[in-house]
Amino acid sequence: MPIFKLNSRKMSYDDYGSGPLILLLHGSPGTAKSWEPVGKRLAGRFRVIAPDLPGYGETSPQSVGAPPEVGYAGLLIEGLMHKVGVPQIMAGYSYGGVVALNLASRGGIPFRKLILFEPVALKILPLAGELEAFKKASVVFEDYISSFEKGNQQAIQKMVDFWFGPGAFDKLPPKSVSYLINETPANIRDVQATFREHYSTNTLPKIPFPVEVIVGDHSPETTLQIGQAIANLVRTGRLRKIKDANHAMITTHIDAVARIIEGLISHDFASELL
Repeated sequence: MPIFKLNSRKMSYDDYGSGPLILLLHGSPGTAKSWEPVGKRLAGRFRVIAPDLPGYGETSPQSVGAPPEVGYAGLLIEGLMHKVGVPQIMAGYSYGGVVALNLASRGGIPFRKLILFEPVALKILPLAGELEAFKKASVVFEDYISSFEKGNQQAIQKMVDFWFGPGAFDKLPPKSVSYLINETPANIRDVQATFREHYSTNTLPKIPFPVEVIVGDHSPETTLQIGQAIANLVRTGRLRKIKDANHAMITTHIDAVARIIEGLISHDFASELL
């Protein structure tokens, strides 16, 4: 796995395939490898760059004690893009969607199109007038963090069940449960960064390229509200759904996700979209 260095920081990333460049940003907790099944399907026509976000893989986390910031990931990714080239498309999944929206708002890289797969950009809800939805989500995630700090090693169940649906955590295989428990501190850092993110009616409409927001038709109402808010607030936005999908879509609907990305480049839109 290549390593990009920016001063004393570094970012590990996957780089495979050939053709127009695509940037794929993973969720939390996770690594670039979570995009690999989709990326391999795209690699015959596109060059895929999938970085490890801060604190995952070999990518440098923020300094100990520094307030978690989405923009820290954005700074590293901008540096990486100046090295490898400008992507045709930037696609972010879940927390990676929050990072992608941050990058788009910063305006440092002239992407042609942004695709957000179930972005967990909770702080956009108040901007869209969805105050009750934001309050309910805030209670859940405050309880999650507090519960972990009090010693509940399975506190991450609260996060999983919120995004994937009630009972989702209990259905996971032991290996996945172990991974999530081990990565809880990293996920909490990303949750805190998500809640520190700021959105504005001044900056979002200035995103100069089309924004596609993709959600599953089996996903929670909060996910739909976030997606609709983003689509409404950016200058050129659209919200669509994948049939029979939920927050696990890049794992459960690999072919559909790959075809959506391909279709948004070739304008041959996938039949899986509603």
